[in-house]
Amino acid sequence: MRISSLQAYNSGVSGIQRTYSNAARTQEEISNGKKILTPADDPVAAVRLLQLDQEQAALKQYSDNLTAAKNSLTQEESVLDSIGNVVDRVRELTVQAGNGALSKTDRQAIASELKEREEELLGLMNTKNARGEYLFGGFQGKTQPYVRNTDGSYAYVGDEGQRSVQIAGSTKIAITDNGKNIFDNVSNAARLQTSSQSVSGSTLSIGKAIVTDEVSYGTFLQNNPSGAVEIVFDTAEQDVFRVYAYPSDASSTPIYEGRMDEDPQGGDQVVFGGMSFYLDGQAAATPKAVGERFTVMPTRQAVNVQSSSTALDGIVVEDLGAWQSATGGAAAALSVSNVTGNSFDMTLSPSGEVQTVSGSFPQVVSAFGLKMRFDAVPADGASYDLSGQASTEKQSILTSIASLRKVLEDAPDAPQGNIAVRDSVASALTNLASGQDSILKARGQIGGRLNVIEATETSNEDLGLINKTVRSGLEDLDYAEALSRLSLQSVVLEAAQQSYVKISSLSLFSKM
Repeated sequence: MRISSLQAYNSGVSGIQRTYSNAARTQEEISNGKKILTPADDPVAAVRLLQLDQEQAALKQYSDNLTAAKNSLTQEESVLDSIGNVVDRVRELTVQAGNGALSKTDRQAIASELKEREEELLGLMNTKNARGEYLFGGFQGKTQPYVRNTDGSYAYVGDEGQRSVQIAGSTKIAITDNGKNIFDNVSNAARLQTSSQSVSGSTLSIGKAIVTDEVSYGTFLQNNPSGAVEIVFDTAEQDVFRVYAYPSDASSTPIYEGRMDEDPQGGDQVVFGGMSFYLDGQAAATPKAVGERFTVMPTRQAVNVQSSSTALDGIVVEDLGAWQSATGGAAAALSVSNVTGNSFDMTLSPSGEVQTVSGSFPQVVSAFGLKMRFDAVPADGASYDLSGQASTEKQSILTSIASLRKVLEDAPDAPQGNIAVRDSVASALTNLASGQDSILKARGQIGGRLNVIEATETSNEDLGLINKTVRSGLEDLDYAEALSRLSLQSVVLEAAQQSYVKISSLSLFSKM
């Protein structure tokens, strides 16, 4: 085969160019420290590198979120610590206020400090974070969560949301808590209401009833779903009383019996079923036709009755779910019809449910989720307008303090004033203890979240290191190998150039 001079020249030039290109490529790799300079160099590795870039960007965002979450939770924990300290001081003042030897001036001095502590708590509950958002407002970070009403009471105007951030691929963490859950949803010891039916010659009265032991009270409710009781004094023994499930009749069995002491000046504390209340004064002398009666019941179970008929003497919600289902949570009316002897029908409006009652009276009847005592057969056509009451199961810490302060400010230097202070102090102490428990629970939850943040930071750092290792294996250059390769390519290039010079100088004319 014949090879022309042009072919020889072109072949030599191509070889030199190819060798030069390889050497230049190696030099560029060494200069950049990367073995993949364009996606075409290794399409599979290029795609993987793109994925690693995205993962690393996400880890950077998670790191920023973790820092923000840690700062927010640390600030919240600090604020809750301050609130807890204020509540502790308020509890100390409340104990001082319970001293029966204090004068009205002394109590008002305590009330003055309570007012200052109230203001301090209000400010702490409206704390903002570094971004200018309220810590305890839920999702309403730009709205002040706690406001004071014109009557001196407090209202929470935030929502029940909880802001959160993403701190890992499948992990979100809450960075705030709403104030309603921490400061408002606190069990109210004074969620019970009392009423009385006195008799001639009696000075007896009942103080404020409170729940002092939630566990014992819960057990009591299992056996007495309405939570209502009736304290009935004996007609033969002056100081003896018995407690029945309300409403009671002649067949009812007492669930507690007690006797008052002989000092009418000091109140007698009655404690049972997780409840506590005082009986003050002295019962009427015996014998007597009927004994004094007092009722204690949860406010949410109480029913207001409007009627000209006196046959219905006692009523309470026994099954709250059934009662609300029958009335839709609105007011209702009970009408009497078909009275025949000792039998009659009761119709509940607006549901239209009917219950027939018959037998001897007084009689306790359960119907429509209610428990009722009829002392006699009502007249045909009698009606009873029924309405419920707002629940007082929960009470905010601020409201508990404000209520105590008002009593201390207004209670007179008189026995009735001392009784009012005694009852308010008892309920405030229990509510403040529950409030402190709620604060400690929130702080515990924050501590748990901070632990999660710490563990996630470590996990994300490990992932970042793994990503860097994988990335390095895919794109980082092996300098020793590259330098050896460049040296070889340089030798080859130099040899190619020298060969080309010699070959290009060859000619047949030089042989003639």
